[in-house]
Amino acid sequence: MNLRCTPRLRQSGVSLIELMVALVIGLFLILGAVTVYTQSRSTYQAIDATSRVQEKARYAMSVLESDVRMANFWGLNARADYIVVDRDAVPGGVKLQALDEVADVIDECAADWVLNLTEYVGGTDAGYTALSGCAPSLGSHVAGTDVLVLRRAGTERLLAANSMKANGIYIQTGRIKGTVFSTAATCSPLVEECIPSEYLPPKSETHDLVVLGYFVGSASTGDASQPSLRRKRLVNGDTGARILEEEILNGIEDFQVQFGVDTDATPDGNADLFVNPGDAALADGPVVAVRIWLRVRSDEQDFTFYDANSYQYGDMDAPATISDADRRYRRVVVEKTIELRNARGYDQT
Repeated sequence: MNLRCTPRLRQSGVSLIELMVALVIGLFLILGAVTVYTQSRSTYQAIDATSRVQEKARYAMSVLESDVRMANFWGLNARADYIVVDRDAVPGGVKLQALDEVADVIDECAADWVLNLTEYVGGTDAGYTALSGCAPSLGSHVAGTDVLVLRRAGTERLLAANSMKANGIYIQTGRIKGTVFSTAATCSPLVEECIPSEYLPPKSETHDLVVLGYFVGSASTGDASQPSLRRKRLVNGDTGARILEEEILNGIEDFQVQFGVDTDATPDGNADLFVNPGDAALADGPVVAVRIWLRVRSDEQDFTFYDANSYQYGDMDAPATISDADRRYRRVVVEKTIELRNARGYDQT
């Protein structure tokens, strides 16, 4: 009998050493992937936070720019010094009253604050004097920041039957002159008894009088620790004229302005020098441009970030002081020079 020997089958697989090497390689790959993900996420968050701050800066500047460009717009009349402002007289019209009937509104922020039309661009350098009578409704004015005051007529001509409210403040303009007046009753700008007697509705226009005061407050809506760009605004509501405070945007730390003055003997509309609000050189010619600086910070602190930058701009003699507690906010400084569309028609002399 033949006996055959069946060869023994050898078992195949990985050894313990090979398994451990594979695990170590796998761990390194996982660690690398996690590191790349973490760094990518951190980079994305930093880019996103910076983009949001820049977006806030663009928005705030766009609001300011639209108002600055329209300063010294008076409807059909191109000159602020041709607009009659008489607080005591009733300028004709059965439904009109003297401006002094709404003196509490006119003088609320400062004496003649509403009626100082020839100062179509004004303000205060590193102070709150231009708005001293109407304190911020939230927090306080941030020390060292500027105030910008703009005056003009509303861009829309009033035409609706009841668009003029009792105790409102309006401006009537023709081709030759204009008049600021106040209404004693709600009425229509197309009715002769509702407008100053020197004007006829078809050949003149009625506009709201617009006065704006921009400043930086130490608080914002819902967050007392967050500064904000704010403004005081003259509005004609259902109860008449009043000064309303509005929050434009939170996170605005600083607001600096300078005015471009056309000092040529024959004004050509170009700024020859830029000066601070209140500077004596403002008497040398009309303001034709406004230069603005905004320092904007993020809504929240980023504890992976430390802002070591030095911020010096405008008329600063030294860099801005930023506390260590606020160095975790991301920031951006934006600057823009804005030309006034309606500056050429005003003879400052």
